[in-house]
Amino acid sequence: MHVPTYKEEPFPWYQEMRTNSPVFREGNIIHIFKYNDISRILSDHQNFSSQFRDLLGEEMAQMLNEKTTPSIILLDPPVHTTLRNLVSDAFTPKSIEMFEPRIREIARKLVNEIKDRGSCDLVSILSYQLPITVISEMLGVPESDSGLFREWSDKLATSLGRGPDFETNYQMADYFYKKIDRNSEKNDLLSRLSRVEIDGRKLNDREIAGFAILLLVAGNETTTNLITNTILSIAENSHIYQRIRSYPSSIQWVIEETLRYRSPVQSTRRYSKINTEINGVEIIKNDILALYLGSANRDEDIFKDGERFEPWRTEKRHIAFGHGIHFCIGAPLARLETRIAIEEFSKAISSYSIEKLVPEDRIDSDIMYGFKKLNINIDSN
Repeated sequence: MHVPTYKEEPFPWYQEMRTNSPVFREGNIIHIFKYNDISRILSDHQNFSSQFRDLLGEEMAQMLNEKTTPSIILLDPPVHTTLRNLVSDAFTPKSIEMFEPRIREIARKLVNEIKDRGSCDLVSILSYQLPITVISEMLGVPESDSGLFREWSDKLATSLGRGPDFETNYQMADYFYKKIDRNSEKNDLLSRLSRVEIDGRKLNDREIAGFAILLLVAGNETTTNLITNTILSIAENSHIYQRIRSYPSSIQWVIEETLRYRSPVQSTRRYSKINTEINGVEIIKNDILALYLGSANRDEDIFKDGERFEPWRTEKRHIAFGHGIHFCIGAPLARLETRIAIEEFSKAISSYSIEKLVPEDRIDSDIMYGFKKLNINIDSN
């Protein structure tokens, strides 16, 4: 089986596999491509686990515990439930909504810089700068450290699916340990995480650092790619740009279609805790399940003309942010940042075009989908 490299478009491969081999065994790894199969697995955490440390020997598991911070995306209930409830108490939709004016201020400034330049790399000016500035301010850490964050974030995003990057995780954890102040009365996220308590349970320093790292890597990378992928997808369908400029309320439809059509996260993994079968293929206990979200979101059985970018489609149930207990906790923030970015961009810029992309423009990741750079030329009002 030819698995595309990160420089190749994965979508033709997905389509071929959905048609000919929707569930494919490769050793102890089961590749799964259909929407219903993947949503079933993501919904059943009792039989399909995210807690991969349980597959390791005691010595290796202890080493991971010592060298990495805990992440709620790699935990099962009841620990996952406890940590998610604690984190959710400090990371509420209301706290995100309160940040909207500041997000808009940052986005407007960055879009004006693009407008002034006329031609530029969208990723470096807008797609990356907006989420990293926002998350830095939300966490209460200096924007001057954003260069460090980008270096760490890129390294960990690249390592996803290829094994843990102990050194980078340690550097990030050590950074946040020094920023945690249990006596702080500030309203930034790190301070709120240090104070939150449910039924006498508080987050320890490792858990706080783990969530901060997750926000920086998963949250920042996802939003960066979502902004870039949305502006690229609109450019490929120029009639859509004029529509959203006339009807800004339709921007949210375009974002949801981008999430489906060019999902920022293309795949995730689980392991089976039971012997079972999926779509006629035998699954053995402890098999690794590679779940291709990017394929599920183009499944023709769910999305008519799934290979076509169509924001006005009625079927919206994509799983770009996952499904079940691990549904992305940062989804509301990613949607808000992207909506504001596209609103400000479309207000300031009457038309634009994308320079020809080359394979090397794609980010170096087997899991994330996006671009290291996206050169645009604009025609401003």
